Amino acid sequence: MQQGFSFPIGLDVVWEPLSRYPHLPSHIRSWLQDSGSLTDRIESACSVFNLTLIGEGEAQLHACERQSLHINATDNHTVREVLLCGDERPWVFARSVIPPELMSSEFNQLGEEPLGRRLFNDARFRRGEFEVCRIRHTAFTPEIELPLWGRRSVFYFQQHALLVAELFLPASPLYQTGS
Repeated sequence: MQQGFSFPIGLDVVWEPLSRYPHLPSHIRSWLQDSGSLTDRIESACSVFNLTLIGEGEAQLHACERQSLHINATDNHTVREVLLCGDERPWVFARSVIPPELMSSEFNQLGEEPLGRRLFNDARFRRGEFEVCRIRHTAFTPEIELPLWGRRSVFYFQQHALLVAELFLPASPLYQTGS
C-alpha cells in the first residue's frame, strides 16, 4: 500500500471533453465513460476491495475545480481524497469537492465508506458530462513513462453541485486489454 502522502495531494490538470479522443481503445473508453459506480466496477474486477482515506477537510481548490463548479475562491468546500484499491494495490486516486451543505447532511461521517455508495444509491443525484485528462507524472507514479488517464464529472443535487475526479493508477485494469 502507498504510504506517506500529505493531504491534499490535488489533481490540478487540464480537463477536456471525452469527445476529443474519438479513437481511444475500447478497454480504456469503457472505464472512462462508464456512468455506473466506479466502486462497484472495481469490486467486481478484484477479489478484495478497500478504500484508503488520504484526507478530508477544507483545502485550497484548483482554478479548474472552481470553474467547473461555478464557485469563487472564497466559497468553502470540503475536499476528500481517497485511494480505491483492488487486491491490495491502488487502482484509482479520487478527489471530490463537496459543498458544506452536503457534508453536513448526505455525506456526513463518510469515513472509509466510498462516496459512490451514497451517490449511486440515491436517485436525487444526477451526473453531468465526463471530462478526461492525460498526465505523465503524479505523486503516486513520478517515474512512469506512459500517460495516465483520469475522468471527472459533476453531480447535481437540488441547487448543489459536487465534483468527483478519478485518476486511474498503473495497476488499474483500465490499462489491460480485455478488461
